[in-house]
Amino acid sequence: MATSSEGVYMTEYASSRRTPNVLGSLFFYSVIGITILFILLPILVILLYSFVGSLSGNLLESFTFEYYREVFDGGFDPLILSLQLAIATTILDVVIGVPAAYTLDRYDIPFADRLRDITILPMAIPGIVLGIAIVRTWGVPKFGVDLSGTVLLLLIAHVIFTVPFMIQTTTSALQSIDYQALEETAQNLGASWSQCFIHVLLPNIYNGILSGAILTFALSMGEFNITLFVYNPTDKTLPIEMFGGFTTSAVGQASALSVVFVAIIIVSLWLMQYLGEQDLPKVANV
Repeated sequence: MATSSEGVYMTEYASSRRTPNVLGSLFFYSVIGITILFILLPILVILLYSFVGSLSGNLLESFTFEYYREVFDGGFDPLILSLQLAIATTILDVVIGVPAAYTLDRYDIPFADRLRDITILPMAIPGIVLGIAIVRTWGVPKFGVDLSGTVLLLLIAHVIFTVPFMIQTTTSALQSIDYQALEETAQNLGASWSQCFIHVLLPNIYNGILSGAILTFALSMGEFNITLFVYNPTDKTLPIEMFGGFTTSAVGQASALSVVFVAIIIVSLWLMQYLGEQDLPKVANV
């Protein structure tokens, strides 16, 4: 009888686990729905403005593709510059951030904790402060070098702002595996340090590096605060161009440009995530 009672109890318990509370489910679905709406509403509003230009008057009569035609007729120089900057920034972030994260986590160097704190400073300092600091440091002639108004200064600014994110994501990936044991095993089998790093370590933290690359690419594409201080009027990035449209009352064209910008970001992120899902050969954790 005891066994039968326990069986009935377990069945009822399992049934209660499978049948969610109606009010609880309604609450959580409502939270999800409100969150998604909260995120998408500004994008939907910009999408509407890109077709009507203004919410005053009859929206159906105001509907037009003219603003998109103006965007495409105006050329793609800001978009191309933003893409070039984002790609170059991402590459430099990987080249700088991955070895930096590995060094700080792998070796017992003096003041390692303080150095880690320094690497995350650009994440905590307001963009306006960083922009002023970069202009004062690199935007005035020093030692015969004048970077003011150059694309190189834009690239330096974007890398300074985004590389901490690459370091943080790579550090998290390193700390999620026992990579030192992997290295020791590979070295015992005769692998050199470079072989360990390239063929053993990198494949095992590939997803972390890719996450950092996606993040830094998106941050660079949308960076505005620092760029506002260091850009040259002849070399406008896409966010600067959009800001100029809104401040000059060209709301329809700026909204259309914003929609194009969001679409490119989404496609780029999907593409990078798709590439990240492709299997790479990995060394099993030991």
